Amino acid sequence: MLKAVHFGAGNIGRGFIGYLLYKSGYEITFVDISKELVESINNYKRYNVIILKDNVEKEEVKNIKAIHIEDEENLSKAIVDADIITTSVGANNLKSIGEKLRNYLKIRKANIDKPLNIMACENALFATNILKNSILEKGDKDFIEYVNQKIGFPNTAVDRIVPNVDIKKELPIDVAVEDFYEWDIEKKAIIGDLNIKGAELVDDLEPYIERKLFLLNGAHATTAYLGYLKGYKYIHEAIQDDFIRNIVSKMQEEASIALSKKHNIKIDNLREYSNKVIKRFKNSYLKDEVVRVGREPTRKLSGNDRLIMPAKLCYEIGITPEFILYGIAAGFLFDYKEDPKACEIQDDIKNFGLEKTISKITGLEENSDLLHEIVKKYKELKETFRKR
Repeated sequence: MLKAVHFGAGNIGRGFIGYLLYKSGYEITFVDISKELVESINNYKRYNVIILKDNVEKEEVKNIKAIHIEDEENLSKAIVDADIITTSVGANNLKSIGEKLRNYLKIRKANIDKPLNIMACENALFATNILKNSILEKGDKDFIEYVNQKIGFPNTAVDRIVPNVDIKKELPIDVAVEDFYEWDIEKKAIIGDLNIKGAELVDDLEPYIERKLFLLNGAHATTAYLGYLKGYKYIHEAIQDDFIRNIVSKMQEEASIALSKKHNIKIDNLREYSNKVIKRFKNSYLKDEVVRVGREPTRKLSGNDRLIMPAKLCYEIGITPEFILYGIAAGFLFDYKEDPKACEIQDDIKNFGLEKTISKITGLEENSDLLHEIVKKYKELKETFRKR
């Protein structure tokens, strides 16, 4: 049987990547930092994926096991035997995962000759490259040659909403997911065969990654930040608000025009994708909280992420990204007290001023037109929604 090692046994790991690997005939070993989660997986050896739609469906994933990330002996054995290694740990953690993998891959090199594919399944541009660079960083010439010959590093674009929904579960590790999913994999970077049911192998991944990052992730964050300002708890409530839906639809349109020009994609296809995204946000079964979707605004408002990137791309082709800027400005007003990164932004605004904080987080020059436009939108939203 084919063997998969997946780093990150959270909701995305179990409800999306692990689910599709299981359906594709892989025996899955999860790796996680949580001892409690590792114990639960090893105790139950199975979990249910609950698909949230009108007629709720339940699918079982079984014959699974888990290893704690510090269990070097068992992790080494699992990596030597693996046919595929995947991650859903958050892009910020890929460098440290890569450093760990380097040592295990050296052991694999000495013990087995079969090819391996490693994929980072994260909400980030070309995340697998981050992982690969970290693995190769301190490798000697012999190790680098082995990696280049025997290991494929396909980048991926992944998409499935997996909310922390309060639903009746048979097991504590059961996970609820939306019906929709998409997993696009860079075909040319695969070594050997890679058959994953439900995944699509594509020649050029960049248009898929940017389409998803701008039109889904960017729209999701905009809905969350504006929803938070207007006092909504859930995404499905926020997107029903005419003011919010209008801004989200128009920011998608701005981003679609930019994507269409950059990648030569038909604008109608991008509009169709955008409409599907809005429909997904309206799924009341997901009960997806705006504070979950908006969390870690320092990352979501950074220069190479879901809102600043499409705004810069619009500017480059001569479009003023007016509605994308509303989402960015609302992100700087996201002051949820239980989110340390949101608090960090608010502290910086207080201590260093708005312009310096926007520049620090986004990487935009303080005197840039784009930054000045964000400041204007920030003041407009603050005046509208934060009157004391």
